Amino acid sequence: MKALVKFAEGRQGMEIRDLPVPVPKGNELLVKVMAAGICGTDIHLMHDEYTYYPPVILGHEYTGTVEAVGSNVSGFSKGDQIISMTAAVTCGQCKYCREGLLMLCNERRSIGSGVNGAMAEYMVIPAELAFKLPGNVSGNDTMAIAEPLACVIRAVIEQSHVKAGDVVLVSGPGTIGQLTMLVAKMQGAYVIMSGTPQDAQRLALARQLGADAVSSDPQELRKLVENATVNGVDVAYECAGAAPSLDICIDLLKKTGNLAQVGLYGKPIPVDMDKILCKELVLSVSYATERTSWDILLKLASQGKLDKVQHLISARMPLDQWEKAFDMFANKEGYKIYLIP
Repeated sequence: MKALVKFAEGRQGMEIRDLPVPVPKGNELLVKVMAAGICGTDIHLMHDEYTYYPPVILGHEYTGTVEAVGSNVSGFSKGDQIISMTAAVTCGQCKYCREGLLMLCNERRSIGSGVNGAMAEYMVIPAELAFKLPGNVSGNDTMAIAEPLACVIRAVIEQSHVKAGDVVLVSGPGTIGQLTMLVAKMQGAYVIMSGTPQDAQRLALARQLGADAVSSDPQELRKLVENATVNGVDVAYECAGAAPSLDICIDLLKKTGNLAQVGLYGKPIPVDMDKILCKELVLSVSYATERTSWDILLKLASQGKLDKVQHLISARMPLDQWEKAFDMFANKEGYKIYLIP
């Protein structure tokens, strides 16, 4: 089978290799990959900015169909379309594992970095991490976006405090920002999306997908907030992973508002903690997903509430064109780019 392998440092340490099709162990599923999405983590892995265990097949955002089941697996059959959590290896004994917080286990190794991932024709995963897709969202590759969507569900529904009628700011109109806007709208919020002048097309898409207002100008943004609410926004989601974006979120939040950090910065940044303190802001953060996030995703999918996510799939490219696809993603050409094995 063809697979994109990270075997050494740098971009030159990545290549398409022909490998044997893996054989599932007793508790595993063999999955025929339909599509694997490129994530910012994959770019970090390419540049050795994230821990990995070479040689390893990249990719953790995917959907696929069950090709074979291990001898100890029940509940899955050949042909089932699945998505899955990413924490493939955990200790099972620590405080976090016992509480179901697998992503916080110190021994965790995730698919696509710690163990072989989805940028291949086939992959194996522990069956206990997999979820069968409801019939109304199966039969195509759209739900390869499930992992980042589950991350956003954890941030918006599980970790922050957005509720119907809240005025919400989403700063950063990339894929994560657009998904955050969609989930906040599902919660009944009035959503303002902000970006930079270079984000004109992304802000236009946000408006098309349901954002109540958008802006790329700080002064206009402030007026939009003043027109929507007296004291400032109730919740601000920082999705850009940029210091100026965080400053805007802090400034436009009401006193006692909820500052929700969704984006990753990739480096230390200056933060005005005095302003956070004096406004008594509540800080909420989320790291990836847990099982509860996927349970919510599946309920929303079965209820037909995820149809709009298809608009965030910008390109589908053959696996052997990974270099072009990675460059497109790094250059922010579109939103989610799928590699098709």
